[in-house]
Amino acid sequence: MKILAFCILMMVCNSCFLFSDFKKKRVSFSQNEKSTTVKIPLPKKISRSELKTDSSGNQVQYYFYRSGSVLYFAFLKDTSTQLQSINYDMNIANALYRTIYYKGLDSSGHYWRETRFGSYKAGYKNVNGGEDGIFDSSINYFSLHAVR
Repeated sequence: MKILAFCILMMVCNSCFLFSDFKKKRVSFSQNEKSTTVKIPLPKKISRSELKTDSSGNQVQYYFYRSGSVLYFAFLKDTSTQLQSINYDMNIANALYRTIYYKGLDSSGHYWRETRFGSYKAGYKNVNGGEDGIFDSSINYFSLHAVR
């Protein structure tokens, strides 16, 4: 009986957010004194984060991981701004949730992705195989919940 109770408890705890691969963080961008905030589930083990704003007013929130992976969310006044180089001859655009995204493997076998919609971009680079699904989930969540 104790084993059954323990198994049920573990199943309940396993479905809790505390034991998942994600940590909720707020990502905020401001434009013309108006702020947009999205609370996004991000992959755990963030080593540091950094918000960068350039002279054009582009805002990029970066999350750096111990594994060398980088996840970013951006509000761009200049949508032609490149956050990572993409070879458009070798990569075909895909559509998901009214967004356009590119995904592939770099020369070292790590995954990268960039999603674009309106003035927003979100992406990652240098992600190990098997972890790309977790990073994809964060970007998909942002794509669905960011104000367009």
